[in-house]
Amino acid sequence: MPTPAPPSSAPGSGAVGVPPVELCERLLHQFSAFQVKAKAIHEQVELMRVPVDTTYVQEMLLDYAAGIAVELNRAREKLRRAGRAENARDEQLSFCLAVVELITEAMLNPSAVAPGLLRWYSRHYLEGEEDVSDWFREAQDASEDVLNKDSAFWPAVCRLALADYKAEVQELLELVAHEDQQIQQFCDFLSQIPSMRQMEQAGATAVEFRQVIAEMQGEARKLQVSESHPLHPLISVYGGCSQAEFEANKDVAWKFSRTWIEDFVFTHAWVFPDLRRSELGELLQAVTRRRQEDKVDQVDLVFMASLTSNVPSLLELLSSMPENFPSFFQVHVVDLLYYAGRLPVSAETPEGQMPIRDQHLMAYAEDLSRGTPRLWGFALNYLRAGGPSTREFLETLADKYCGSAVEDEQLLWEVLALLEDLELSELGRQHCWRRARLLHQESDLLGALSWACWAVVGMPKPKRRPEADQVAERGAAEISDFCDEMGRENMAALLSALAPANLEESFDDCPSPALLGALAPPGAPRPLPTLPASARLYFYIQYSHCHALQRARRPAASWAPVLVKLLSHGFAPANVQLHVLQEELATALDEDPCPFEPEEVLALMRIAHVATSQGTVKCSKDELHTLHRSLGMCLSRAILQGSGRFGASATGGSASPLLMA
Repeated sequence: MPTPAPPSSAPGSGAVGVPPVELCERLLHQFSAFQVKAKAIHEQVELMRVPVDTTYVQEMLLDYAAGIAVELNRAREKLRRAGRAENARDEQLSFCLAVVELITEAMLNPSAVAPGLLRWYSRHYLEGEEDVSDWFREAQDASEDVLNKDSAFWPAVCRLALADYKAEVQELLELVAHEDQQIQQFCDFLSQIPSMRQMEQAGATAVEFRQVIAEMQGEARKLQVSESHPLHPLISVYGGCSQAEFEANKDVAWKFSRTWIEDFVFTHAWVFPDLRRSELGELLQAVTRRRQEDKVDQVDLVFMASLTSNVPSLLELLSSMPENFPSFFQVHVVDLLYYAGRLPVSAETPEGQMPIRDQHLMAYAEDLSRGTPRLWGFALNYLRAGGPSTREFLETLADKYCGSAVEDEQLLWEVLALLEDLELSELGRQHCWRRARLLHQESDLLGALSWACWAVVGMPKPKRRPEADQVAERGAAEISDFCDEMGRENMAALLSALAPANLEESFDDCPSPALLGALAPPGAPRPLPTLPASARLYFYIQYSHCHALQRARRPAASWAPVLVKLLSHGFAPANVQLHVLQEELATALDEDPCPFEPEEVLALMRIAHVATSQGTVKCSKDELHTLHRSLGMCLSRAILQGSGRFGASATGGSASPLLMA
């Protein structure tokens, strides 16, 4: 498998910031899934007052780390398949992958460290560099002269053994076992012991691992081979050595290792396999003392800090190398360390300082907010996992994200769903109104009303009753003002937008199911539960129904009295009341028989008087005279009809005595 350059090589050049959107999304999925699980465990512990299941938590954390590694590797392999293996992003991803897997083995995995480090080193330094295949081929080529101590066969086989390629070592030794009985005996020994990789795959605990290694070393030392025999170094791999031999640089790891990291990994695996994690720092110091000529660069220091669990140094080094370890990587490493108990929680942070985890969440969110609006949504999901110190930035970014989505209906629904989850529905309401006003400007009145209604009754209300009542009351007033604004600009368009789908609908059934469905914005996640409690909206809906019946030449008696009730209850502003009288009811006033009761005509008279006397509505004297004349004559007909005296005519030129009064 391809791997990064060895740590001794120069660090990658060229800062690479926010990763591709696909990688961002996949990492966010891993992050969010883990946060949900962690929150569930916390709530269960708080509710049930039970201790945390540490085994389950460790497995969950290892799965999280493995998921991050999988996504980094997937992105790297995609680059390489595209022929961009030398790309700065490829080198960056390689370093990140190596570090997250090393942290997993050195800090998170409760199993024995040595097998994991061997596997890690092989994956990142041997397989991709083709060292393993080169060693195997080199040994094959030298297999005809194996009894010669200086044969190239034995160094290659020893390196394969140190790297835990037991199967390859067995295969090579079986090729030459006929040359020497002691080689055959060693083949028999190898067939009876597991490799470290096999022990790891079998799930051996640290205790079981130490026991197997101790037995293996004991059996290896029983093999009587002189130091002059070419097989002796290979037996030393499996037999181990003493502390004194290690300090004198007489161990096999020193002899065959090429770099400090190789020396460290091989020494831990074969010389001191029973070291605990807390003792790895001492081993690293000993290895670096005897390899003082090795070049150690910044990436090497990151590996050293990971091996010794020096978290402050690790985070400082990662932050100093954004070209190799960008914020998208740092934030996930910090999250892993936080849940592993390697970072202080908010309560332990000195006053006035932002918690370390929140610092990295903020830094990554800021990087994401420099990208496309979709990345802003990702940023919000990271900020929501933070503490109180991230809240202000979360709300600012959420407002910006909403603003970018107002013109894109599909994106706006995604944003609103996220805001609901973030308990920022009030902000969502504001941007529903922005969408409504945008559609109003575009003359889409039904769309505008639908988004306005969604802002008031579609978005979740506050959980506390007083706050919910305030939101509902304020929303109803805003709906009324919005309807009046549209009516002033284009009454005909407003009535058309609210027109009933079926003229046979009952006035008592308001809003009708058809209208309620039409007033739900396209793509809404759920139907509108009801309409806002706005008297003005109710008026315009009923008015549009009456208007539709009037245009369809339905009898005035089927709709005109409804308008009178609406006007007399004060559901419409003064200018609209007069408009209805002049435009809708004028013809009905002149009909014979009269479609109104006397009380209804009197109500219309009062409405006309109030609308014109307050000076809020402009009306010419001729228009007033015509209106009053029609009302007076209509009242006369209504009275005559009500009293049963139909012989008198009310078509004369004088007004009714009641009107004159």
